[in-house]
Amino acid sequence: MRFSRLLCAVVLACTACSSHQPTDTSCAEGFTCTTLHVPLDRSRPDGPSLDLPVIAADNANAPRGVLLLLTGGPGQPAIPALSHNVDPDVLRDYRLVMFDQRGTGAGGLNCPALQDTVGGSDFLTPPAEAVDQCTKQLGANAGYYGTPDTVDDIEQLRQFLKVDRLTLDGTSYGSFTAEQYGLKYPDRVQALVLDSVVPHKGFDPMGVDLMAATSAVLRSACKACTTDPVADLAWLVRHGVSGTDLMELLSVSSLNSVNPTLDGIPAAMHAARNGDDSTLKELIQRTTSKGLPYDQLSAGLHMATLCSDLRFPWSGKPDRQAALDDAVRRLDPKRLYPYDVATARAQLMIQGCLRWPAARVSAYPAAQELLPRTLILHGSNDLFCPLDWSRWEQAHAKAAQLVVIPGSGHSVQRDPRGRQAVRTFLLH
Repeated sequence: MRFSRLLCAVVLACTACSSHQPTDTSCAEGFTCTTLHVPLDRSRPDGPSLDLPVIAADNANAPRGVLLLLTGGPGQPAIPALSHNVDPDVLRDYRLVMFDQRGTGAGGLNCPALQDTVGGSDFLTPPAEAVDQCTKQLGANAGYYGTPDTVDDIEQLRQFLKVDRLTLDGTSYGSFTAEQYGLKYPDRVQALVLDSVVPHKGFDPMGVDLMAATSAVLRSACKACTTDPVADLAWLVRHGVSGTDLMELLSVSSLNSVNPTLDGIPAAMHAARNGDDSTLKELIQRTTSKGLPYDQLSAGLHMATLCSDLRFPWSGKPDRQAALDDAVRRLDPKRLYPYDVATARAQLMIQGCLRWPAARVSAYPAAQELLPRTLILHGSNDLFCPLDWSRWEQAHAKAAQLVVIPGSGHSVQRDPRGRQAVRTFLLH
C-alpha cells in the first residue's frame, strides 16, 4: 500500500545526540519532514538516542487537529509504505502525521539471519542460531524496544507538535500501541480508531485464540468448497506438514484482503491429503513473510518488542524450559483444532523469546478501560487477529463502537466499507 505523495527521504539512525529536538529536512510538497530525537533509555536522557523520521501535513491549523497513523508489525515503518488509504475529506479536516517507530525503517534493527529465515512472520519457527545472533548483535539495547517506549515517543511527538490531544488510528499491532497510549495518557487523546485489534492486555504467544478461531473462518471463506478445508488442514498437521507453515499461509492470504477467498488453498490442501502436495508446497513457498526486507518489517524489532511486551509461561520463573513444558502439557487439544500441541509449541514468539535475554519487561498502565470515543473495526475472516479480540476490547472500553466487516480480512481500512466507517466516525 502506498500513498505516493507522502514519500520522504529521511534516514533513521541511532546517534549520541545531546539535543532531543526535531530538525527539519527536505520533504514532499505539502508536507514537512523532521527527525525526532528520542532517548534510547528515558532514564538516561543524555545517553544514546534514536532519530525517528516524522512526516506531517502542512495544514497545521486543521480544524479537527492531528490524526496520527500507527503501523503494524511490530516492525513496520510508516513513511516508506503507508498501511492506510485515507479519505480526502479526512485529510482536509485533520493534519495527517506519521513516524517510523523506534527500530523500524531504513536505519532500523537489521538482524540478517533472522530476517532471512522468518522475515515479517508471526508464526514461522526461528532457527536458534538466528535468534542468538540477533541478541548478540543488540546486546544491552535489546530491552529498549517495547511498546511503552514507543508510547513515550508518541507523547514526545505530541509535545513537539504543540497540540493538546491526538486522534490515533492504529492497525493490527498499531491498535495495541494506540490502546496503550490511550490508557497511559487518556487526557491527551481525542479519539481512537482500532483496526484488526490486538487486545490491550496482550495475547497468548502460543496462538491458541487464533487456532480456535480458524475453523469458523475457513468455512466462512470457503462457502463454495466441495471438500472440508478444516478436516483437510487437521489431517495435514497430524501427518507431518508444519502447522506453523500452514498458519503462515492462511494468515498472509487474509492480509489486507477484501473478501479473502483463500484462493486455491482448500483445493491444494485436499490434493496434498490425497498424495499430491506439489501445489501446497508451491503456495507455502510463495505466500510467506520469509525474506521480507528489514526496512519493510524488521524481524529484529519484531522479536525485541514481542519478547518485552508479552507474558510467557516462564515469566518470572527460573527454569524457562520446565515452565514451557508444563504449560504445553496443560493445553487442551480440542481448543487447538485443527492445529495441534506441536504447532503451539513451535510458534515464533515461543521459540524466539525462549532464547531471548531476560531484559526489561514492558510495564503497562494501571487503567484498564479505554475512553468513550473509540471505533473498533474488524474483518470477520481475519486469520491474523481473531474477531474475539475486538469483542474483548469493546467490552473493556467505556462506550466503544464495534464495526464488523463481513467477509473482510486483516487490515479493514483497505476495504471500502471499512474506510467509510472511519470517515463517518472521524467527521461526525
